[in-house]
Amino acid sequence: MTQPTRPSVTCDQGSSTIGGTAAQATTSSSATSGSNYQRDRLGRRPEIGVGGQPQICFPRPRSAQQPVLFSLMNSSEAAMKKTLPKSHLSRVIIHDNRIAQRIYEMEVSALEKTKKKISHYYEHLKKKFMTEQLRKLGRWREESVNSDRYLTFGIPPPV
Repeated sequence: MTQPTRPSVTCDQGSSTIGGTAAQATTSSSATSGSNYQRDRLGRRPEIGVGGQPQICFPRPRSAQQPVLFSLMNSSEAAMKKTLPKSHLSRVIIHDNRIAQRIYEMEVSALEKTKKKISHYYEHLKKKFMTEQLRKLGRWREESVNSDRYLTFGIPPPV
């Protein structure tokens, strides 16, 4: 017994269309009394084979068609789109700039709030200090008046 031979795969040089004769799978049969008849998949007329190996033919890939430009935009929008780059990099950069601007504004507003709180706190502490000083001064005055009464030795205080 002989080992089965592998089919050879070739590219159909003559065909430029896909379909019709696009995929011709050909096989040879050695069981039909030595004659090498080949048939394609679609059942067309038999062809005489050249070699003893089956051949599988594929069509050449066709080139991509140029896309037709069709737009629902008016001409100024289309012109703007043509000048912008194809990638989304510009959108990403603009988005990042907006985020950075938002973060900067939040930091500035937080800094302004902090300054306002600190200034209010400073005013509060200054007022508290002044009231404590005035309270102390009033207490000293009362104490001095009370102590002056005992130190006069009979001289009445001035009215």
